[in-house]
Amino acid sequence: MTQNYEPQLVTGPGSLQQLPLLLQGQKVLLVHGHRPVEDGLLQKVRVLLEQHGIARENMGQILPDPTFKSVKRGIRLCRKTGCTMVLSLGGGSTLQCARGIALGVPYKGKIKDFWNGKKKPKKALAVAAVLTDPATGDELSDSCTLVKKGKQKKFRSPMLTCRFAILDPEQSQYPPYPTMNQGFVLVARLFACALEARDRQLPACREIMDGLLESIQGLETDIHNMEARTGLYKAGVQVHRLPVSDKSGLTTLAGDLAFACSLPLGTALSALFPAWWDVMMQKKPAQMQRISHILLGCGAQQGRQRMLSLISEMNLAASLPEAGLKLTARDIKGLTEDSMLRTVLQKAARD
Repeated sequence: MTQNYEPQLVTGPGSLQQLPLLLQGQKVLLVHGHRPVEDGLLQKVRVLLEQHGIARENMGQILPDPTFKSVKRGIRLCRKTGCTMVLSLGGGSTLQCARGIALGVPYKGKIKDFWNGKKKPKKALAVAAVLTDPATGDELSDSCTLVKKGKQKKFRSPMLTCRFAILDPEQSQYPPYPTMNQGFVLVARLFACALEARDRQLPACREIMDGLLESIQGLETDIHNMEARTGLYKAGVQVHRLPVSDKSGLTTLAGDLAFACSLPLGTALSALFPAWWDVMMQKKPAQMQRISHILLGCGAQQGRQRMLSLISEMNLAASLPEAGLKLTARDIKGLTEDSMLRTVLQKAARD
C-alpha cells in the first residue's frame, strides 16, 4: 500500500475517459462534495466504472475546508468495504480529505498523531484525483490541510502525492464567477512568484501570463470556450510548477483571509491585490517596475491600471468593502503579525 510517486497528469478534453484504465485492479472510494459540477462528474464517473466492472464505494458531503471528523468517517468506510484506492472528485477540499483518508486507513492509532508530530507514516493507500478547479495546484502537492477547532493544520508526506490526476476541462463547466476566481488566483500567484524569480525564469513567467490572459479573455467572451478553458488548466499546472515561492506573503495572506471570512480565494486575492501593489511599490519599486515590464509590457503605474481593469472585467472585487467585508483593527491584527501585510489589509479595507 505504500505510495511514493511523481504524479501522472492526464490532461485535455475527454481525458476523463482514461479513468477506468488508470483504476484497473483497484476498489475505489469516491470522495466528493455536492455542488452541481461535482454531482455531474460523480454520475459520469459512476457510469464509467460500472461499464468497466470497477468496484467502488461512495463518500459524499465533503464541505470546503474539511475536518478530521470527515476524514475519520472516510477511514471507517474504507476499512469496512476494503477499498484499496481513494479517488477525489472536485476541487482542493475533496483532495485534502481524500489524502487524510488514504493516510489513516493503514494506521492503527489516531489520525491526528501525524499532524501533532507524534508519528511518521510508514504507508498509505494510493490517492488520485479528477480535478474541476485548475487553480489550486493540489495535483502537484504532497500536503494535506485539515481543520481542527476552526484552525487549519497542514501535514506533508511524499506518500500523499497523487498516483495520477485527471485535468479534463470538460468537467469544469463553471459559471462565470467561479471561473474568474480561478483565473485570478493564477494571475496573482504568477505576479507574486515573478517578484522573487531569477532572471532565467522570467521569460517563462511572461509566456505563462500571455497564455493565461488570453484564456481569461476567451472565457469572458464565451464561458463555454473549451480552448480557453483548456488554456486555463495548462496555465494552472505551469504556474504551480514554477520553482519559486511567494516571499511577499500575498498568497498566504489571501488564503488566511479566505478561510477566516469564507471567501473564494480568487476574491480574497483580487480584493487585496491593488493594495498589495501599492505597498510593494513603496517597498520594492525597482522590482515592481521590472515585473510589470516583463509580465505586462508596461511600467508599474500603467500595470496597476491594467490590473484594476482586469479585475473589473472579471467582475471581481478590487477592495475588501467591494467584497462585502468590513474588517476591524482587531480583525486585521488577528490575520497577520507581519507589519507590511497589515498595511496591505488596512489599505484594502479603506479603498
